[in-house]
Amino acid sequence: MRAAERVAKRFFPQGFTDRERAVFEAGIALGAIVHTVAGFPVSGEVKHFIERAVERSFLLQPYRRKVKLRIKPRVRKAGLYRYGTVDPEDLDVEVEVAYGEYVVAARMSYVNSLKYPLMYVSKITQRRGGSSPHPYTGIRRAKARRRA
Repeated sequence: MRAAERVAKRFFPQGFTDRERAVFEAGIALGAIVHTVAGFPVSGEVKHFIERAVERSFLLQPYRRKVKLRIKPRVRKAGLYRYGTVDPEDLDVEVEVAYGEYVVAARMSYVNSLKYPLMYVSKITQRRGGSSPHPYTGIRRAKARRRA
């Protein structure tokens, strides 16, 4: 455990497990992404750029291993300025967070039967000898893949 993690651990209840912390971090990641993107002006021409910029930006945060954002195309009335804004219902967000020995996959997507954009944990796995990833690991891996 790095020094920063030891300091941060003091702010959580005694006995708070790595598994609980991984789930907490996944929820924080989803909420931060959704509330950052909601309200963005969007059109078909810029949608892809917003998705990639948000993914890369949120990979900078500690414990993030994967961030995938999709802004679902929606029929918008053609107005004078020909753009709309992103609503939470337009988003499909997936994150993968690693903390200690646990990896949590979480998602937010619109659930028709609930008429609500639901955030939920989709998978929790335990890994052996795992340590929390460095904040910039995801960005370095993405750059390396593009160069290859």
